[in-house]
Amino acid sequence: MAIETITPLPQGSVPTQGTGSVERALAKPEPSFIPPVLPSAPDNAARPVEQNTRDIEQQVGKAIETVEVMMELRERSVKFETDESTGANIIKIVDDKTGDVIRQMPPEELLSFMRNLTKMLGNFLDERV
Repeated sequence: MAIETITPLPQGSVPTQGTGSVERALAKPEPSFIPPVLPSAPDNAARPVEQNTRDIEQQVGKAIETVEVMMELRERSVKFETDESTGANIIKIVDDKTGDVIRQMPPEELLSFMRNLTKMLGNFLDERV
């Protein structure tokens, strides 16, 4: 196998002329997030809070119905619980036939960590007082 050497090009002592200058605007930092502009309604045409609350409740109700239909098709159910020691909300997807937990959010490992952390924090505060 032959080894070739590459010789660098000689540097010219005469600077090269440019073709002209380009006028550019000064760079401006751009924000990473621009919130959407919502159309504003006149003050007297604003919807009451009760109506917005009813709309949200209807949307949540529709979402829950959709989840229930999907779970019935797969013979699964969704259970909502609260962990007593940490106060964390737990969502479990359970197989209706066997009763096995298919998925849990947050996972049991995280709940165990939170319980231990709460216990350790309690011990630390008890000793300091």
